[in-house]
Parts: sequence; structure tokens; C-alpha cells
Amino acid sequence: MTIFEKILEIYQEYYICLHCLGRMFSLLGTNTTNYDRGKSLLLALTMEYHRKYLSKNEEHEEAINILKLLGEKAKFIPARSVLEREGFNSFTINSSENCYLCNDIFNNISSYAKIAIQNLHNLEFNNILVGTALNSQIVNREDNFKAHFNLLDAESFKNHFNREVGKEVSNILSKPPEFANPDITVIFTLNFTSSEVNLLIRSIFIKGRYNKFIRGIPQTHWDCRLCRGKGCESCNFSGKQYKTSVEELISPDFLKEAKAESSRFHGAGREDIDVKMLGTGRPFILELRNPQIRTLNLEKLQKKVNKRNKNKVKITNLGYSNKAQVKELKFNAENTKKVYRALVFSSEGITKEKFEVKLNELKSIFGTQKIKQRTPNRVSHRRADKIREKKVFQIMGKFIKPKVFEFVVEAQGGTYIKEIINGDDGRTTPSFTEIFGFPIECKNLDVLEIS
Repeated sequence: MTIFEKILEIYQEYYICLHCLGRMFSLLGTNTTNYDRGKSLLLALTMEYHRKYLSKNEEHEEAINILKLLGEKAKFIPARSVLEREGFNSFTINSSENCYLCNDIFNNISSYAKIAIQNLHNLEFNNILVGTALNSQIVNREDNFKAHFNLLDAESFKNHFNREVGKEVSNILSKPPEFANPDITVIFTLNFTSSEVNLLIRSIFIKGRYNKFIRGIPQTHWDCRLCRGKGCESCNFSGKQYKTSVEELISPDFLKEAKAESSRFHGAGREDIDVKMLGTGRPFILELRNPQIRTLNLEKLQKKVNKRNKNKVKITNLGYSNKAQVKELKFNAENTKKVYRALVFSSEGITKEKFEVKLNELKSIFGTQKIKQRTPNRVSHRRADKIREKKVFQIMGKFIKPKVFEFVVEAQGGTYIKEIINGDDGRTTPSFTEIFGFPIECKNLDVLEIS
């Protein structure tokens, strides 16, 4: 069956608009729109059967019937003009009949573009994409239609709608389309009689480094363990386990500036609540979700955050980032080297000479083997219980008093330093406690450098 025969077969049963006719054969021919393709197909049919009518041969009657089909059922104006020109003025057109496949949605592309633009008001973005979620009635009707007429070269309803609405929105707003990673995706939820619009706004990612100069605050917000964030007497109805966090000290100014709905803090590992983060700081990425403003004055924000949190938290080296770098930050956390300073107390007093002997023993043992750490008791309630192998690269020690020492330890990211020192009841081996021969506890721990 030829394309023309198939088109006539379609219009014997259904009326479909020029957009839908064109997209039923969208994979055939290039460099044109579905509307122009559909119009060209009907125009070619009109010309062919007008020629047959004028030939006055045995195809004369068939030609009139086909021209009436095109003029009446397909509502094709050039076919009606031919009929009128040839003296056939008595034909019926059902002007209220809508396209069987799209219910004339594609004849109202401009109205959908206007709806999209209204929803984009007051939002800053550099590029855009239009997407669609279709009602099952539309999908099923089209699938059955294609199967019934054996149409194998069609473009989907969704692709046509997304492209045509997207093209008009882009032209009106002078914003280019972006298919891989758009700033905003306008998603239409469509059925035959109504539509709903939702916006998917790409997060802004701000990278930098932070220092934490005080003990007693976690890296991120923790919900109260008892009420799980709802608020109870235990947390003074704040819903929080701790009064504040590095995240909560840094993020408010960014949220306000970007007019974002919420944020998420991504750190390259994390230090314990009672550990300071010194040196050049810990790498982090702040994700701002559903921002209305995308262009931020990072230098101004850095100064504002640092002034408000003086002697608590400091941020440096701010710049724009992306989701891929968040994954990289998390993935590479254990491949970093971290330098710690630990103030330790021992249960037994020793001389400076004995300390030096033990220090050399520490260097020798840790320098030649990896340590094995089972998940520490203190975090076993929230971490998988497994054994991790870690590398200690360097140990330096300083004798302060017979029961007080200071160590500087350079170790692989993800190493539990407190447990290297105290042994965690044998869950970490070797340990300082094991090598010294009596219990040693870390009283103060600082992160000095992350590289």
C-alpha cells in the first residue's frame, strides 16, 4: 500500500489534523515540520485527484469522491477550493470535530507556550527544556491507531509536543534549548481536555572549603533521636539533636540570596562533633534546590557568612560546581590524605625516653602494615558493621607530661583516628593502646589538613 492509499484509508475512518498526519510519516523525508509534511501530503493528493477529474476518463467519479473526502473529512481548504471551482458546492464539513489523535492540542501550541512562560515568571535561567507526561488515554489511543493502520514511521505525540512548544518558548524568551542538563524543565501533564504544569528547576551547586573552629557541632543538621524532627521536650521542641551545625551556619545566606526552597550540604567526609577542622579546610559542595536566582555574588556571600560566624566557621575558595562533582567528592573522600593532631592521655605515666621508644615502635609497625578497623562501637548504630583496611602514612609524636602526649597522624581518608589510638576494645588493630601496653585515650582531636 502506498503512502497516499494509507492516508485515504485513515480519513475514511477518522479526522486527524495536519500536525498528526505529518508525524505519522515523520521518519520519511527531512528538513520540514510535521505540519508542512502533512499539508504537502494532502496537497499532493488534491493535485493528483484534480488531475484525474480533469482527465474525464473512467477515474472521473472516483476523483470527485476523493476530493470530497479531502475537503469534508480532512477539512483541507485547497481540496474544497478545487471542488468549488469545479462547481461542487454542496458538501458538509463537521467544523466541531477535533483531531482524533490530539484533540486539536497541536493547533493550540501557542497557548501552551504562553502557559509555560507565565509559570517561568520571576525565575532566572539560561536555557530551558519542555517535557510531557501523557494521560494513558492519549498513549493507548495513539498506539492502537498506529497498529490499526500499520504506521511504522511515526513520531510520538510527546516528541512533537515537546519540540513545538519548546521551540516557541525559546524563541519568545530568547533562551536556547538544552537537552542534557537544562536549568529548568517545564513539564506538562496532559490529557485531552486539560493540562497541568510543573517546573523541574536544576539545583545550583557551590563548592568551597570550610573551617570549623569550635567543638560540639556536627557537619550537618541532625534530627532529634527521640522525636525524629517533630519536636519534643528532650530537644526543647526544636526537632534538632544539636543546636546548630556547619551546614546551618553556612547555608541561610545562600538560600536567601538564591531564593531557594531548600539546601543540602555535601562534605568530603566529615569530622566528629568534638573535632575542629583547621588548616585550609574541608572541601564541601552546597546544593541549593529550586532556586529562583542562579547568578550569585560568591565573594559577597563568603564575606557575609564569615563575618556572621567569626571564630565559629569560615568558608573559602568558593566557586560554581555541578552534580558530577558531588559524586566525585563522595567517591574520592577515602582516597584523600588527612593530617590529624591528637592530644592523648594515658592510664600510666612513662618517661620521655620510654615515650620515644614507643613512638619509634609505632612508626615501624604502622609504616609496614595496613590497619584493620571494624566499625567502631560509637557509630555501629548507624553504620554497617564491617572491617575496613586503612593506611597510616606518617606518625609524629611529642612528649608533654608522663601521662600526656601529642601525636600528628597522616592517614587515609575514612580512618577512625580515635580508634587507632584507643583500640576500641580490639576492634582496631594495631593501635596505640596495643603497642604502648596500657590504655590511651584521645581527649582532643583536630584535622590539620586534607589533600
